[in-house]
Amino acid sequence: LSLPPPPPPPNILHHVHVAHMTDSSIEERPSFAWGDVQPFVERHFFGAVELVKSLPSERDLNFLVKLDEELAVFKVHNPTDLQDFVECQCLALEHVAQHGACCQRLLRSKSKEFLIALELEGHRRCMCRALSFLPGRMLAEVAQEMAESGERLAQLFDAVGTAVGQVTAALLTFEHAAAEREFVWDLQRCSQVVDAHISDVEEDNRALLQRVLQCQMVELRNLLPRLRRSIVHNDPNDYNLVVNGGQVGVLDFGDMVHSYTCADAAIGMAYLLFHVPSSMPLVEGVLPFVQGFHRACPLEEVEVEALFGLAVCRVCTSLCMSAHQSKLEPDNEYLLISAKPAWRLLTRVDSEKVEHAKDIFKQSLGLQPRSTH
Repeated sequence: LSLPPPPPPPNILHHVHVAHMTDSSIEERPSFAWGDVQPFVERHFFGAVELVKSLPSERDLNFLVKLDEELAVFKVHNPTDLQDFVECQCLALEHVAQHGACCQRLLRSKSKEFLIALELEGHRRCMCRALSFLPGRMLAEVAQEMAESGERLAQLFDAVGTAVGQVTAALLTFEHAAAEREFVWDLQRCSQVVDAHISDVEEDNRALLQRVLQCQMVELRNLLPRLRRSIVHNDPNDYNLVVNGGQVGVLDFGDMVHSYTCADAAIGMAYLLFHVPSSMPLVEGVLPFVQGFHRACPLEEVEVEALFGLAVCRVCTSLCMSAHQSKLEPDNEYLLISAKPAWRLLTRVDSEKVEHAKDIFKQSLGLQPRSTH
């Protein structure tokens, strides 16, 4: 976690993460005040601590605290979180940190544990852990400021690719049974999610989504069975990436799943596409990200071919989930407003020559473009 970002711009790729949380989990968000938690923190983790502020979260409690001259984050998990999956997140975080990726460090308790249950009278049992604090600014904010400067934006996207690629590369050697789960945001389930909720999309937009997705699926159908699979971060969005000078840190391992190895590259690309200036072709704009990722986590040729199509799949999944949520919350006007940038992006994808993405990516990575014969 970093310092709380400003309210995100209207962007459905951020909002729909609310939709994948069940209503019960949000309603079960811990209701502890810092005064309730502080004695537990000081007894089990840090000794004397000073609260700096509470950090925003839809379903957990996150406290930014000061220990002497160091900052840390104390997290109280939602009581509905499964302990084995929280343990999976902890172990993954330690694993990727040991492999040199830039992410938060897990701070163990005085008894050397990374996870302790908080049980207070009148409250449900919650798992707690402590994490180091990553200073910096959210990528979404930084990218927006740099959008008019192509060179600086390219350098930033390259650094983002490197950071995300380092996490994916580290997770190649990580295994945990809890990551083998059914999850709506798993790119392997894109077709299922779209099929289930396409009828919720407004008729005026439905044809666009179907046309764009079908165009990508023609290529992807033969590629997907050949893709490597491993545990992935699964949500390197521009509010889970912190920029501090030339370094980018990766936050929040809560969406981890066993999926396509190249999923992190595709999902990261999906968010960066929103920041590509209209004066620059989409494929050209995200090319530095692909190059940075490939240096940190070499992609197989078939993965490079599938990359742009999978990024589009993420956008289409998000729009269908948003449309479904709008049906459940018809009075929530924000859902419709926040979808507009995603529909504009889909319109750009439909109008630009993105079918050449795979060849442009492959050529830039020193791979032979596919023969047209």
